[in-house]
Parts: sequence; structure tokens; C-alpha cells
Amino acid sequence: MQTTKAFRLSVVTNFLIITTMAVGSYVGKVGAGTACPDWPLCPLETDYFIVLEFAHRIIAFITFLAGLASFIYSRRTGIALVKKISLSAFAALIVQVFMVGALVIFTETAALLVAAHQAAAATVASLYAANTATLYLYAAISKNRGAELVLI
Repeated sequence: MQTTKAFRLSVVTNFLIITTMAVGSYVGKVGAGTACPDWPLCPLETDYFIVLEFAHRIIAFITFLAGLASFIYSRRTGIALVKKISLSAFAALIVQVFMVGALVIFTETAALLVAAHQAAAATVASLYAANTATLYLYAAISKNRGAELVLI
């Protein structure tokens, strides 16, 4: 049961990570990356670029909360490999959101840091995808105990 909850949370987290990355890419492409000079908040204005950049930050925060929940539930499964992967994924998420993301804002989207921001996001996405796949396999194996499990 715990594995099923962890798996579902991990799937949701993966979806949110991809959404955050897509919105972040759009924000950067339209030039809204520097619309909010402060981190983590933005001025309360109705300018399109400010609203877009702040929406990206809100989605990123929701993604962080989902990542935290996924980490907690993955740890509760008691599966050693899942614990290791979820710890790595959550640690990478913390670095991505609170260090690399903040640096991008403070340096006014320096090109090298934007590339590092995207690379860190891809790493987080890969680790959470690995966590999801591992949870799925463990659930399938435990469901089919005694039966032959065919991996294709």
C-alpha cells in the first residue's frame, strides 16, 4: 500500500517537474526571466512578464512540495534502493530550487547559470523518474510473488 502511494506521488512529481521545466523555458525564451528582481517573491503587478515569471516560481514551489511528499512516502516504503534514489532526487531538488534557481535570479540570468539551471532540472527529472520506475518494479514484483516477472 505504501509503495502504491509513493509511486503515485512520484508520478505526479515527475509531471510537475516537466511542467516547471517547460514553463521555465518559455519564461526564458520570451525574456521574462528578469521580470522579478527579487527571490523568491515578485512585486505585485499585472505586467505580463512579472505574472509569467511569478507563475513559474509558484509552479516550482508546488513541485518542491510534491518532491518533498514523494521523498517522505518513498522513504516509508522501507525499500533500500528506493530510499537511496529518493534521497538523491530530493537533495538534487533542494540544490536546484534554492541554490541554482536563486543564483540565476541574482545574476540576472547569466547564460552559464541558466545552462546549469536546466542541467540541474534535467538531473532532478531523471532521478525522480528513476524513483518512479523503481517503485513500479517493486510493486509489480511484490504483486506477482511466486509468478514469473517478465521485463520487456
